[in-house]
Amino acid sequence: MASSGDEEEISAPIDGFAVLTHIGFKWKVISESELSGSFVVSNNSAQPFGVLHGGITAYVAESLASMGAQLAANGARPAGVEMNVAHLQAVPYGHKVMVKAVPIRVGKRLQVWDVTFSMEKKQIPYSTGTGEVETTAVARLTLIAGLPPTEKGNSFQDQMSTLAERLGNNKLKKVLSSKL
Repeated sequence: MASSGDEEEISAPIDGFAVLTHIGFKWKVISESELSGSFVVSNNSAQPFGVLHGGITAYVAESLASMGAQLAANGARPAGVEMNVAHLQAVPYGHKVMVKAVPIRVGKRLQVWDVTFSMEKKQIPYSTGTGEVETTAVARLTLIAGLPPTEKGNSFQDQMSTLAERLGNNKLKKVLSSKL
């Protein structure tokens, strides 16, 4: 499974998450305990002032946490209950944003996920950073899992299974494939 900073990130469209494709999101890790990837702030993700749009931050946070919640719930459909996002630092146009979603609590019905957005310190104006990262935003999401399945749910699981395999997480691929 991809997990180190040196491993390749991949693009993959997923039905219902077209905005991730639109902003150029590249996946790094997909597992029951982490979803991560990155994108570069561009015209597709910046506000008119040339920095990352807060709505994109919220969308990415909810997307990754929702996907993670479904994986952690063995394919059971989730829905968001609450989300908060704190924007700590602007991310300028052309800068790479790294995103990591991890579960804080996975219960029978409720899950809580933290999503951290960061960029390398060397990208920050006037910084003398040496590859260290600076947190730019944090989000916390509460989701409920175990909602009745929908017809589109099978397509989602199939796509996530393929993406998990491409990222080298064959264990997750088998789990998702067995749910289809």
